[in-house]
Amino acid sequence: MSTPSPTPPTAFALATPHALATSAGQEAVRDGGNAVDAALAAAIALTVVYPHQCSVGGDLIALVSRRGEQPIAVNGSGAAPLAADPDAFGRHGPMPVTGPLTVTVPGVVAGWAGLSRAAGRLPFGSLFTRAIAYAREGVPTAPGVAHALAVEAPALAEDEGIREVFFEAGGPLTTGRPLVQPALARTLAAIADGGPSAFYQGAIGASIVERLRNLGSPITRDDFDRHRTETTAPIGRTFRGQEYLTAPPNSQGMHLLQILGALEHLDSGLDLLGTDAAVLARIFQHAARDRDTHLADPRHATVPVEELLDIAHIARIAEEATHPTARTGPLGPIATAQAARPSGDTVAVVAMDAEGNAISLIQSLFHSFGSGILDPATGVLLHNRGSFFSLLPGAPNRLRGGSRPAHTLMPVLTRRGDSITGAHGTMGGKAQPQIHTHIALRLDAGDTPGTALHRPRWVIGGMEVNAPADTAFAESETPTTATDSLRAAGLRLRIGGTLDEQVGHGQLVRAAPDGSLHAAADPRSDGTAIESLEPTTPSPIPHTP
Repeated sequence: MSTPSPTPPTAFALATPHALATSAGQEAVRDGGNAVDAALAAAIALTVVYPHQCSVGGDLIALVSRRGEQPIAVNGSGAAPLAADPDAFGRHGPMPVTGPLTVTVPGVVAGWAGLSRAAGRLPFGSLFTRAIAYAREGVPTAPGVAHALAVEAPALAEDEGIREVFFEAGGPLTTGRPLVQPALARTLAAIADGGPSAFYQGAIGASIVERLRNLGSPITRDDFDRHRTETTAPIGRTFRGQEYLTAPPNSQGMHLLQILGALEHLDSGLDLLGTDAAVLARIFQHAARDRDTHLADPRHATVPVEELLDIAHIARIAEEATHPTARTGPLGPIATAQAARPSGDTVAVVAMDAEGNAISLIQSLFHSFGSGILDPATGVLLHNRGSFFSLLPGAPNRLRGGSRPAHTLMPVLTRRGDSITGAHGTMGGKAQPQIHTHIALRLDAGDTPGTALHRPRWVIGGMEVNAPADTAFAESETPTTATDSLRAAGLRLRIGGTLDEQVGHGQLVRAAPDGSLHAAADPRSDGTAIESLEPTTPSPIPHTP
């Protein structure tokens, strides 16, 4: 690792879903870091301040670009235990959505370290300073965290580790109440000092494995020791003059490329908030069918990326979507989990700087509070990524020991020629390709990042692993022309509130032609964005009441 520069980049932009994470990223740049350092410091802080959506016990997939170099995809998703047995769930039983059997090896810590080595400038351990303080001293419980706790209190209260951290006398923590996590502070400090080996080969991983095995998981310390982050080339497609780059499988990113390709094939300005909503819904549904049929870990199954992105296949998607008799309908006999929790939970951190660094970093627990298991000794909340496996014999995404599940995380960078023009990221589970499409169409129509994120949205099929494909969810401000079009397409429609998190929340950084950087955080989150180091100083660590 090179010596940190004493001079921050002359231009810098960052967006995250929580103000304290944004502050942590800003502080990293003031200390001489670049956009990648800022994103990492923010991502680490989010595991403390936004624990319903991400954790040290989760996964990460990111895209990163440096001036003069080709962008890379960093896959920090973990595999199922080698001893995982699909037959243990019954002949055709569904995967559970929570509990010890849904926990795959958490990949986020190794992913952080891989990104730091690839493109960071600050020492890895220095990126944890703000997060450690947040965990040790406590932060006010964010509205998003409080809402998730209230919705899921009965299920969460069954776990002793979660009760100890997130409940007090009278029930779950409410907005503004102190969220103090001393065990997590010690874990973060150990990782800062010892690097990822402290997690995968040290006492932290040993404690997590013991906790899971006591609950019935087949996971072992060898599973943790075998984990490796994978670095590959991204995949991409040009859409209206800009190339959209995303991560290859096991990420679902290729299905965004399918959607954009179908829209490009139609060569018309479809209005997703007008009568064209039905056409877009059919395109979304076809991409979802392809995902649920083919997406898997390419190390263990054949994923026909070239065929799915082939011009002829894309043309068929577009033509079927515009056929007068086309109707949305069930996706078919795809195995799904039992009962999903109310929301899929993920965070996106995006950043760019004047030195040519750009990053889209997505990390998550999958569903709200993941598996519903927190290891009391380490303070680590564990994800439920394994719930996305199929148990159908012959399915590409069938549960196999050592295989990564099909993954919803999909970072996005955009570029024109050799210049990165944007870093995009969203939460939203299965609906992430749809949310990215909303954003892409809005930006292409001339919206600023902030305006694009404020527009009303609708999604089909929901965010969770088992949400029915023939349903649509639309925010209350969605025009009736769009909702009527969705109903006419055969979709069962649910209307939510204004700026409703059930249509996901995104973060954006865009580069203007003059080189200036513009950032926006989705108002559906608790986030903030910064476009400069000058206007404000980092927020002090808040004192909880």
